Order: sequence, then C-alpha cells, then structure tokens
Amino acid sequence: MNIILRVLLAVYAFFLTIASMFAMLVTIKSDILSEAYTYLYNDVLAHRNPSIIMFIVSSIFFCLSLTFLLSGFKPEGDKKAIIKYNKNGDIRITLNSIENIALATSRKLNGIRDSKAFVTKVGEGVSITVKAIVLPDINIPLLSEDMQQKVKSAVEDCTGVQVDSVRVLVESIFTGYKSARVE
Repeated sequence: MNIILRVLLAVYAFFLTIASMFAMLVTIKSDILSEAYTYLYNDVLAHRNPSIIMFIVSSIFFCLSLTFLLSGFKPEGDKKAIIKYNKNGDIRITLNSIENIALATSRKLNGIRDSKAFVTKVGEGVSITVKAIVLPDINIPLLSEDMQQKVKSAVEDCTGVQVDSVRVLVESIFTGYKSARVE
C-alpha cells in the first residue's frame, strides 16, 4: 500500500470512528437519531447547496470504501524476492542476495576496480545491471562480455533463478588519482 492510500485510509478511519461513536450514542439515547434525521431532512436536503455537498462527500466515501475493499483482493506478489516452490515448501531468494552474488562475481574479474550491481525482478526471472569502474588498458568489450557470462552463470548456478539479461555499464576508468577540476 503506497503512502497516498495510507493517508486516505487514516482519514477514512477517522471519519468511520466518528460515525461509530454516533451509532453508539444513538443506541444510548435514541431521540438523537430523530433529531439528526429532522435536521438533515429540513435543513440540509431541503436546500440545493448543502445536499450537493453531502452527495459529494458521500461519493468520496463510497469511492474510498470500494478502493479499500478492492485493494484487499489485489494479489500482492513479493516484489523483493524470487519464490521457488519444491515438494518441501517454498524458497524465497531476495533480490539483495542475487545482487551480492553478481557483485562478488564481477569483482573477481581482472580489470575491475570497483562495481555495483542492481537487480530487478522480471516475471519469474531477474535482470541485472552491473556498473563498473575498470582499470586502464583493458579491452572493455571483452571484459564486459566476460562479466555478463560469469554473472549470469554464477547467479543461475547459485540460485536456480533465470537471468534474463545482464547489462554492463562502464562508469569510469580508474586512473589512480583524483583529477583537479580546471574551470
């Protein structure tokens, strides 16, 4: 549930609390209901503007009720893990675990100074992006292809999760010193 739905749910719960307090009060003192009905019938519904406002407020609460009702039936898959089923139960492999496998594999390669890995879930598989800083005098296309193959096989061998793609982004060439910016 995102933050907007949570705020709406809080507002909805607040007004529902007031309505339930009114219902409890009516059960204790029943003439409040007839006074409220008389007020609504004579003062609110008799005039056009208050009845329009009451219709709009009622429509908003109706829409909120439908939204919360339907959000309860919406299947919410686990977005941060890959779930595999076997005869003993289910196995959840988090995307963070897959990210760490890709990171460890990419850092073992010669010519990689530093790397970062990002994993996104694509159906039952994953897509991996590796951002790397490479050493100078390295054949970047060969290194990138080697990284793609090794990361893909390491993740698939360790987790059994299908890797749809491995993207390699060479962010920088390591020079060994920080260059002073000349402006």
